[in-house]
Amino acid sequence: MLNTEWQLSGNIAERYEEFLVPVIFVPWARDLLARAALNPNMQLLDLACGTGIVARMASASGVTATGGDINAAMLAVAEQHADGTKLSFRHADAQALPFHDQTFDAVICQQGLQFFPDRRTAAMECLRVLKPGGRAIFCTARGLSENPLMQAQAAAFSQYFGDGAAAPIRAVCSFADADETESLFADAGFSSVRVNKVVLDLFAGDAVGFVDGMMKATPVADKIGALDSATRQQLRSTILDEFGACFDGSSLRFPHSANVAVVFRP
Repeated sequence: MLNTEWQLSGNIAERYEEFLVPVIFVPWARDLLARAALNPNMQLLDLACGTGIVARMASASGVTATGGDINAAMLAVAEQHADGTKLSFRHADAQALPFHDQTFDAVICQQGLQFFPDRRTAAMECLRVLKPGGRAIFCTARGLSENPLMQAQAAAFSQYFGDGAAAPIRAVCSFADADETESLFADAGFSSVRVNKVVLDLFAGDAVGFVDGMMKATPVADKIGALDSATRQQLRSTILDEFGACFDGSSLRFPHSANVAVVFRP
């Protein structure tokens, strides 16, 4: 019998935009853009842009924004949501950026640095494409124990599918040391390096709908879809239970903890 209760419309990038961006990435984009203090005369690079929420929000305020990502599916969704002449997207490897020296006034990278194979080279590339006095802002998740969102998924996926299925979730929290982050940017040549712990209070009014959407946007979505309906509902309940006091029976309110590095090109 065909499973018709778990409809996976679109690819993971489209589900990421639909289910995760509003709850997680819009609040963080708002915070990071406030720290950047950009004005309409500035050029911004949204590095590892995903579906482009930072670039899109910056462009809406008049900034000329370029989103760069190595994932073609993410860029395709970003293009679908692009609106305005001051917004563009490029395929971009963080370790070999396709931009001229001193192109940008600012670089913002939201939850991307931890996934770069060569973080030092990526940091030096950001330094290269920044104008003198330009700033870069990097946001990376702190440890699992400080992030109920990732902790709940990692615990539940390990239980139902084995530890390997939880590896992509744990990877989100794989570069959590503030001192290591500070050393990375100082060694790359940045000045005035500051790394602070920042915690945002995130909210999903419909906890069940959010968790269902989150499951559809994870790398194990196909594994989840292969479960029978009763087991899939049990998995959802397990995730919600793992949120502990963050789940009030109908909504989720949970801390999202990250290191935010603000650094400058001399």
